[in-house]
Amino acid sequence: MGWSAARKLRRAVDALTRVLAIELVTAARGIELRAPLRPAPATSAVVARLRSSVPGPGPDRFLAPEIEAAVGLVAAGDVVRAAETVTGPLA
Repeated sequence: MGWSAARKLRRAVDALTRVLAIELVTAARGIELRAPLRPAPATSAVVARLRSSVPGPGPDRFLAPEIEAAVGLVAAGDVVRAAETVTGPLA
């Protein structure tokens, strides 16, 4: 039963990573649409890190490559590290 539980946990973690990546892309677009208002420094650092790999709002396009890039950032911990450059250690 341990093997089955571990597989279910892995699928759940992978799904959570994907959900967080999609939320990140969506939140970044929302923040950019609120310009000239500026987000907090840590949020700005996270959006800047995302934008180094994922382009911002533009014409309609297929978003799967952008979502996959964001999944990679979340899975690698780059998003947390970007926030920690401003806030210090979060854990």
